[in-house]
Amino acid sequence: MKIPVSEIFYSIQGEGKFAGHPSVFVRVGGCNLKCPGFGEMGCDSYYAVDKAYKDEWKLMSVEEIEKEIGKYLKFKPHLVITGGEPMLYFKELYPLIERFRGVVTIETNATIEIDFEKYPKYKDVVFAMSVKLSNSGEEYKKRVKKEVIKSYALNAPKSFFKFVVDRDLKEEIEDVVGDLRNKIYCMPLGSDKEELEINAPFVFEFCLKNGYCYSDRIHIRLFGKKKGI
Repeated sequence: MKIPVSEIFYSIQGEGKFAGHPSVFVRVGGCNLKCPGFGEMGCDSYYAVDKAYKDEWKLMSVEEIEKEIGKYLKFKPHLVITGGEPMLYFKELYPLIERFRGVVTIETNATIEIDFEKYPKYKDVVFAMSVKLSNSGEEYKKRVKKEVIKSYALNAPKSFFKFVVDRDLKEEIEDVVGDLRNKIYCMPLGSDKEELEINAPFVFEFCLKNGYCYSDRIHIRLFGKKKGI
């Protein structure tokens, strides 16, 4: 079974727990959310979400993906699987998770259930749980799946939460996180440097006030929505 891949590239992780770390990114195509609240194009990786770009996605086997990421292993990078929504293909991606020697992060909206007993290597993955808040424009019942979130957080304890913030969303964040103890990172909403700089000071103070971790978005600050970064 082949996986639709939007792009594979080597770069610096721009946000979250491992910001600044050299990483090889595998960006899959397709998502189960649209996030219209994040602007006209929705996701900042719109080309991996919008099916209008489907012809640009390449169907690849795990072996073909491994061959491509093998070009960068001399740098001892983390592997970051992102999208789109990677967990649409959690069964197909599993051999890659099993065989990669190093840190694996999966950037996910945490809405798709995984059987951690059947696929135990996912317990070693660092899930960057980017659960969508109301500013995404998605309805609550689509974007917040509490049992799925709890399963990721407890079965893969190195995982963390990553929220896009542009106003006081503490109540929503606390609703999502509940009594889970995984770290909470908040990032300023922004599809370009200008919007990022407008929201960043508020998010910085918001994190200080609530004891959350602040995460900048290095790639957006430097390159905007450019692909391959």
